[in-house]
Amino acid sequence: MVGILIVTHGNFGTELLKSAELIIGKQENVETLGLNPSDDIKELYIAVRSSIKKLDKGDGVLILTDLFGGSPTNVTAASISDYKCESVSGVNLPMLIEALDSREFMPLEELTAKTIQSGVEGIKNVKNELGNKANSI
Repeated sequence: MVGILIVTHGNFGTELLKSAELIIGKQENVETLGLNPSDDIKELYIAVRSSIKKLDKGDGVLILTDLFGGSPTNVTAASISDYKCESVSGVNLPMLIEALDSREFMPLEELTAKTIQSGVEGIKNVKNELGNKANSI
């Protein structure tokens, strides 16, 4: 099973995981790390590397971050070449659910692509999707 590491600003990752678990149930081999204003980037870097080692049970680790170019993503990028892991920025609930739900039967590279696809497909203009039905709900 691919491990999942969510690295975000503040508590976003923790709350996102709670929301996913509300929908698909409690998950194992998942960790969240948050960067707060007073935190040291070097400590986050150490925590990311430690979490990757802990979560990799042989199938690798998929790291999901919130903002491309942000400190959580930059810290993650500094570690991905040293381990069997992939990293995707722009985490949202559809992609997290896909990653958690598919990680037992998909290899890391395929899971990464499927996670990105689900994240993009989860973004909808509700008015365009529902049309006149939007007012009747």
